[in-house]
Amino acid sequence: MKKHFDIIVMMFLMMLPASVVAAKFNQMCYTTVNGTSRSYWLYVPDNISGETPLVFSLHGTGCRATDKSPFRTDVADKAKCIVVYPQGQTIHFPVFGADLPGWRSTGETSEDITFFKQVIEEVAGKYTIDRKRIYCCGFSNGGMMTYTVANVASDVFAAFASISGYPINEFHLHHSGMRPVPFLHIHGKADDFVRYVHMPTIVDEMVARNGCNPVATKTSGWGYDKSVFAAGEGGFPYIYYEINGMGHNDFTNATEDGNSAQTMWNFISQYTLDSKCDTTLKWRPAVESSNWNAAAHGFTLNSGRTLLSFGGDQYTQANQNVYHSIQLENGSYQLRLHVSGTSANSVTLQLKNITSGKYLVNTTSEAGKDIVADFKVSEGWGEYKLDILRENSSASLSISNLAIYEKSENTGVNAAIAEAGTSKAQYYTISGIKVVNPSKGVFIKKSGNKTSKVILK
Repeated sequence: MKKHFDIIVMMFLMMLPASVVAAKFNQMCYTTVNGTSRSYWLYVPDNISGETPLVFSLHGTGCRATDKSPFRTDVADKAKCIVVYPQGQTIHFPVFGADLPGWRSTGETSEDITFFKQVIEEVAGKYTIDRKRIYCCGFSNGGMMTYTVANVASDVFAAFASISGYPINEFHLHHSGMRPVPFLHIHGKADDFVRYVHMPTIVDEMVARNGCNPVATKTSGWGYDKSVFAAGEGGFPYIYYEINGMGHNDFTNATEDGNSAQTMWNFISQYTLDSKCDTTLKWRPAVESSNWNAAAHGFTLNSGRTLLSFGGDQYTQANQNVYHSIQLENGSYQLRLHVSGTSANSVTLQLKNITSGKYLVNTTSEAGKDIVADFKVSEGWGEYKLDILRENSSASLSISNLAIYEKSENTGVNAAIAEAGTSKAQYYTISGIKVVNPSKGVFIKKSGNKTSKVILK
């Protein structure tokens, strides 16, 4: 009789819809970080096996980990990925004049970042996670924090997605991280809270930071417009969805997947920490791109003696601390560009700290050639304005290959390699493609056991 009962129970369970089958683990976890109690909801789908991707999903201000926002568990079930929903601490938000649960999305490292890294170790102690496939996404203040994670922890997290969240007000955008990052952003056109009107500036800043093509490939579907800013050499793409009629929300079905969480997963899951990029790339606006409107993206071109100008704005109540600038951390850098025109004309390069007025670069060079200017940042993170002035306002000159790269003092990045094209060394592009007989450009040089980055002129 018992045997028959067991068979009936088993058949009943098999007939239940998948949605009621319990996850392998689905509950709140607690930890202590530097003496402070923290918590996170951990969701582990049933029947995971092997090295499993891990997604951090960050809630908005005043919300809770139990909201399981914005990455949904049904997507985790299909993708077979583990999801961490961390709980933000109660902190003061000046813009609200209140203490609320949320994130220190300042663009700099904080106890929240320490918390995230500790959670990774705890989850890894229980499950076999794929450390090359750890991702971060977030809603509202959680989206702001996602931009911070991309800035300070891109050696841990492989790719990123935000919905209805970018840094504003006290959380002014920092985008001077250790490498370019794959990033997807979804925003409602009716969002007047984290205002949609400022998104074009955020897009501009991230596109230049990533070295993308600033002229997007655009498509439209039911309820959305999608812009794909394709990756340039050594960078990653930035994908931007604009959702018709959507306000400040953590979910939309107006994507080609009918599910914003699924759209996030489809994007971020393409990338791993092994996805190749040029970690020295810090800013490349691709000003020579055809069909690109300079003025619409914060640049002044060909105005009197000004051949190019970018940056210089600062916080106003109207712009919510969202404006164009070049942002850099401490380090050694190279400003590079090519100026086309006759060498009889000269150009002056000026890179100036917006706050202090101190010049990092103030040098004059001949036109008609590649120009390289070395400089250092030693006063911590700062914002800069770039001016390129021509001696003669009527001189016909144009700029291309404008970029800023980090310069490593011990790799000989500035060296012109005499043995280029010989059997003494092998050369690869920044993306890892072997090159025979390289001529001009930036390459990875392998000679014996030594690897270095070089510029061939």
